[in-house]
Amino acid sequence: MDINKLLHNMTIEEKAGQLMQLAPFFFIRDLEIEVAGNVSDIGITQKKIFQSGSVLGIRNAKEMIDVQKRYLSQSRLQIPLIFMADIIHGYETIFPVPIAISSSWNPELAYQMARVSALEASSAGIHVTFSPMADLSRDPRWGRVVEGFGEDAYLSSSFVKQMVLGYQNDGIEKPGNVASCVKHFAAYGAVEAGRDYNTVDVSRLFLHQYHLTGYKAAIDAGAKMIMTAFNTVDGIPSTVNSYLLKDVLRDQWKFEGVTISDYDSLHQIVDHGCAENDKEAALLGIEAGLDIEMASSCYVNYLKELINENKVDVKRVDKAVLRILELKKELGLFENPFKGADILLEEQLVHSKEHLAIAKKAADECSVLLKNDHVLPLKEGVRVALIGPHAQSRSTNGSWSWHGKSELNSTLEESLIKQDIIPVITLSVERDDQISKEDKEILKTCDVAIIAIGEDAYESGEARSKTDLSIPRKQSSLVQLVKSLGLKSVVLLYSGRPLMLDSVLQTDALMYVWFLGSQANESISETLSGKINPSGKLTMSFPRNVGQIPIYYNYYTTGRPKEEHVQNEYVSYYLDVPNSPLFPFGYGLSYSSFDYHDLHISSDEITPEEKLSISIEVTNKSNVAGYETVQLYIRDYVSKIVRPIKELKGFKKVWFDGNTSQVIKFNLQLEDLMIIDAFGNEFFEYGKFSVMVGPNSENVISKDFRLIKESKQ
Repeated sequence: MDINKLLHNMTIEEKAGQLMQLAPFFFIRDLEIEVAGNVSDIGITQKKIFQSGSVLGIRNAKEMIDVQKRYLSQSRLQIPLIFMADIIHGYETIFPVPIAISSSWNPELAYQMARVSALEASSAGIHVTFSPMADLSRDPRWGRVVEGFGEDAYLSSSFVKQMVLGYQNDGIEKPGNVASCVKHFAAYGAVEAGRDYNTVDVSRLFLHQYHLTGYKAAIDAGAKMIMTAFNTVDGIPSTVNSYLLKDVLRDQWKFEGVTISDYDSLHQIVDHGCAENDKEAALLGIEAGLDIEMASSCYVNYLKELINENKVDVKRVDKAVLRILELKKELGLFENPFKGADILLEEQLVHSKEHLAIAKKAADECSVLLKNDHVLPLKEGVRVALIGPHAQSRSTNGSWSWHGKSELNSTLEESLIKQDIIPVITLSVERDDQISKEDKEILKTCDVAIIAIGEDAYESGEARSKTDLSIPRKQSSLVQLVKSLGLKSVVLLYSGRPLMLDSVLQTDALMYVWFLGSQANESISETLSGKINPSGKLTMSFPRNVGQIPIYYNYYTTGRPKEEHVQNEYVSYYLDVPNSPLFPFGYGLSYSSFDYHDLHISSDEITPEEKLSISIEVTNKSNVAGYETVQLYIRDYVSKIVRPIKELKGFKKVWFDGNTSQVIKFNLQLEDLMIIDAFGNEFFEYGKFSVMVGPNSENVISKDFRLIKESKQ
């Protein structure tokens, strides 16, 4: 297909149509009915509908085929539609939510999740997934932390990269692969007060050092598209922000793929007060470099008029259309407009045993054990009570699992019984006052109560911002009740964000189980029984209370830092709680017991051309085999630009047999010591650094070294 020739034959109306994305009902329902509703709302005619370039969401292969056939039957130039959808952590086989998968500290699991997602979604006729979400967030009030990989740019970028590679695999033109659209560009995770769709106001320094790194990792991995965010950056909506879309994306990063707005966000710049009307929005969008507008009609209704008024150069439109046509060509849609859509293959692949097994393996590494006073794993023959709203719930998929069928999931009770842990009593209650006197008497006969509480699956996600992050609906009262009855307790926290845990800390064991997907309760029950040794570690710091937010491990020190055991009130601290989080970044326990010792570095001085070799001995002092994630941090003591107190620069998840030791090795090189300035430029400075290794961001062993101009020999 000669797309340049095709472009030459297109009318302005057809070009503008390629820049619009619509939902499938525009094509397959009775438009005489719909025109009174959704169609008329965005002011488009049936002719404009059948000139559009892409579709948002599709239910299955049959629907995709029906839409494409109807569209092509009315398309003058036979330019096929491209089908896009939000496949975030699985299509129908649902994996752990992204914040949970990052808690595995195993990016390979993200790759496997993306591969299964691509295989299933492509069989339904989907060509592009709006994933991964590379937004960095340090605020659990924002519901969409569930969709990201935590507070750290280095760790998040590792997972973002593997997601892109997993979706696109060996080429988007090949069967079973989909194109990746990274989102939300840019800095959406920094919305003020953690309120979704809100203003973002970050310095250019923080923008480049932290918030842009994930998107850059996705683009470096080959992501074909990037979605703009709802928020403003520097007071300009991201969707029409030429600094982001031109200066950074095109000029600095050399991105050649397609840009797309988030849902209706081009039209929404009118509400931002950035444009007077949709015509002006269209002008600002095309000038800034926005290719596709999702679910709005500014381009199709006004680009021709703007071109005729000489306000828009048609060459700008041509460049945008060419990028879209090139993507369709690369996907192979001109040769096969129905690429991927296969009703029989869809039946074989979707929610298959093989895919469920991969989802189960991923879930096994994501639960985070936060406390364990010799209760877990449960001992054989222990009398167990199962209490809480998640005891018999099948809702373990979490948000953004719109194809997942929760009714196919096992309950925790069912999964425990499979492990021969048969509850004496199961109570699907939320509060202590919902338990009768008779049931309390039965509870007294038990040894341990498993208390399954937390959020409902859709209390986190888009448009799910909160100011109160306490465990909802007085569920923590169940912990106090169990304690008063003299039982040991194990609290399982189902959630899509960090919650305030002060009300449940008196429990004997506490495990954060997130929303782990289709195989969640199978994995949780095997962890409780000891068949699985928990290995997850936190990728967001857990605050002591909401007043500490935002809280994160890689903070800047101040001119008046708080020093331990030094009495001075005129320093940076709180009167009521310590500065430190309740549980730090990187924290997570195991049924094994690991000891870190004998940190060595290859030299106390290196030049820019040399690498620093680091080794530490880690010993499993228990007879329980398991994984341990060894974490490497650095600190740059002196710089023209203030540096964080520590920065993650490496991690290794290692299997240890019982009562064994291993020497874990890392290498640091110049790129690990680089600084990014407010313009996105990288540079380094000579001077003193610290290298730190440990099981989490607070408990580390350190040694200092210097970066020097010349070798000391």
